[in-house]
Amino acid sequence: YCSLRRTGTPKHPAPDHAHSQSSGELRAGRVLSISSSVVYGYVGNKASTFPMQLQGFDVDPINSVQLSNHTGYKIFTGEKREGVEMEKLMEGLEKNDFLATYTHLMTGYLGTKTFIECVASIVSKMKQRNKGLLFVCDPVMGDNGKLYVPESFISIYRDKLIPHAALVTPNQFEAEKLSESKITDLDSAYEAAAKIIQKGAKNVVITSLELKGREDYVDVVAVGEGIGKGGYYHLALPRQPGKYSGCGDLCTALLLVWFTKHPGNFKAILEKTFASIQSVIHRTRTQGTKRCGWTELELIASRGEITLPNIKQQATQCYVSS
Repeated sequence: YCSLRRTGTPKHPAPDHAHSQSSGELRAGRVLSISSSVVYGYVGNKASTFPMQLQGFDVDPINSVQLSNHTGYKIFTGEKREGVEMEKLMEGLEKNDFLATYTHLMTGYLGTKTFIECVASIVSKMKQRNKGLLFVCDPVMGDNGKLYVPESFISIYRDKLIPHAALVTPNQFEAEKLSESKITDLDSAYEAAAKIIQKGAKNVVITSLELKGREDYVDVVAVGEGIGKGGYYHLALPRQPGKYSGCGDLCTALLLVWFTKHPGNFKAILEKTFASIQSVIHRTRTQGTKRCGWTELELIASRGEITLPNIKQQATQCYVSS
């Protein structure tokens, strides 16, 4: 099972134009998605765009990194983008008044220091102009005890991005870095999420916990402004063997979808998000092709499971021990 990086009602609902009718279908919103991308395979924007589109969202991706394939392969080529390139793209969007059309902003892997600094400035500007903008922040920094971004990213996320976020989706390692605390069990996971909320985030989902004594499971914990102090939602997922790229990006995209469609209902948000992820991983494990130890997600073949999640695991509301 891959590490995923990727109840409370948002205080700022999406603008009315997000619910306009088009060809008889209800539009869910328009997402500006800033993350990495690859030519071959499904990570970053390649993993997140299609699932959100399946659920009725218009998605406009900006790539922080453009690679031939993900870095798990022996050979990869491409480049990281700098902040000046991001500024040029934003200038065009702003001068055409396109920024006003976005109901959602989602960030994933942000690559370079100049790029994340530029994104932080953009997030602040967009939130000032549109109080109803729903910002979902996946603080992609590392996994399994290892950072793969500069150390300075931690404070940038903590001080400049998280305060604007309606939802933050760290994995266990990232949650520990952001909260400056160690996670050893579900209660300490709650405490870490609560510390991230103290930085200004409205809701936090720690998307993958690997806890001692629970080696057969991947645990998920959600803490939100509407759940109440000391309360959290917990979902236990049977661990599936293998290494799969792009799971965290898929996770954050689906959390955005169901967070929008079921505001305040973290039971439904978690169950639907991770039902789809479990199904995608199962299909990938049984039908996918392994290369260099990794298996690319069978994303297109799993479109049915993404559109209509088959819920098998139930989320439960818990409270920290007194």
